[in-house]
Amino acid sequence: MDKQTEGHNGTKKAFTTLLACALGKPTAKYLGFALLMAWHYALWFVPHAFLQVHLLDERVTVAWLVNLGATVFFLFLIAAVLGRKRHLSKYRWLFVAVPVLLCIGSFMLCLVAFPLPSPTLAYVVSFLMGPCEAALWVLWGERYACVKANFSIRHIGTSFGTVVLSCVVLTWMLPEVVASVFCSLLPLLSGGLLLLARRDGVHSFPPLLPRQAARGGFKSMVVVSAISFVASIACYFLAAIIPWEILPTSDVSFTFGILGGAVLVLAIAGIGWASKGKMNIFRLYPWLLAFEIIAFSLFLADRALYFPAFIVALGISSVFEILLIMYFGILTSKGYTPPALAFGVSGGCVRAGIALGNTLAVCYENAPDLAAAITPETCLAFICVLAALLIPLVRQEYNILTLTAAPPSKAEIDEICDEVSREFALSAREGEILELIARGYTTNSIATKLVISPYTVNTHIRHIYEKMQIHKRSELLNYLNLQRSDF
Repeated sequence: MDKQTEGHNGTKKAFTTLLACALGKPTAKYLGFALLMAWHYALWFVPHAFLQVHLLDERVTVAWLVNLGATVFFLFLIAAVLGRKRHLSKYRWLFVAVPVLLCIGSFMLCLVAFPLPSPTLAYVVSFLMGPCEAALWVLWGERYACVKANFSIRHIGTSFGTVVLSCVVLTWMLPEVVASVFCSLLPLLSGGLLLLARRDGVHSFPPLLPRQAARGGFKSMVVVSAISFVASIACYFLAAIIPWEILPTSDVSFTFGILGGAVLVLAIAGIGWASKGKMNIFRLYPWLLAFEIIAFSLFLADRALYFPAFIVALGISSVFEILLIMYFGILTSKGYTPPALAFGVSGGCVRAGIALGNTLAVCYENAPDLAAAITPETCLAFICVLAALLIPLVRQEYNILTLTAAPPSKAEIDEICDEVSREFALSAREGEILELIARGYTTNSIATKLVISPYTVNTHIRHIYEKMQIHKRSELLNYLNLQRSDF
């Protein structure tokens, strides 16, 4: 190898190392996932992303609903197939295939499919992009689980808000064909960052808590998911039922709505930075429901207030998505749920609600006489439902704070030791040593109490680590402490 080639390889290696270090920074860590979400918003919410077709053309609306439905279906399917023990990251070819297929699909959708006389190709491509988007979504979730991301509102909020704001504005400002190309390259960039992030060598997942101990976290996840699903239906019903023709910014209002959501997330992140990380993300969720109620009230109050109602509804829906990811990401890092389930449910519930809310609004639009008669009553019904949901949501706030922050009692620790012994098939002696470790005994004190040698104790401890896929005592103690810490 000549010196020029060596120098080129050295420069390339140095650049890769520098980029990998940059991506290890707390805020940059979420850049790749933010690009995936920015791609979705830029593709479906910027007027000239598709060549020779209007953003609110019926074909685009149907294609978007098809894409949403396929993404939701495959998010839930992937989570169900993987279960507790398997991971999508095991299939390495997906890290290249999925972003490439998303890029090709986006090119076809933006530049080829819609100009054709028949919309069939557009619908097929929109559907096929669903499993690819779902797979990339779960792959990023598993990566964050491996690196034990804490999903701080300061870091993920800054990254998400900045990336979405920049990518949507760029897509909007660029010429038509250039905007389509730029948008199509975003999933490829997200996949490239995912491949680069994997070079850190961290591929072990947080050990899952036993099923019985994880039941409280799963229950909270189900309740918050159901509330998010209903709230997303309400958001998109309101946004879609407002006639875009009478809005001052016409179809660009959808772009403004997404930009409003990005700005809102940045504002929340700014409050997080100002409070030096003391703001708890679990207390933000009820406020979103309150602002959604305000949006419905503006819509019912006066026709002149349609625009702010539209922007608030559309912006809040994007904030729902990012906050739900943080909710379940924290539960994943604590071992309450596998990453595929957490990220599958977080994305699936919100997008299923978006699809259903938009479909409901389309049904109203196709029956104008009926819609004129029942739209006010439907909005009042949504207000009542959202107000009623505030009560269980606030309760879940305290439940999740307890699950993730409050130290477990001695009885809880004894119970989890018994559950761990059953879950990981520990021997009677290993279970006995596990309980002593949980009570603070050292290796020598365990040996003295059980009248065995320290070498034998260390052998049993090593077997415990191997069965639980834990590497050191501090990780084991954190696990037995239900991995609770203050967020």
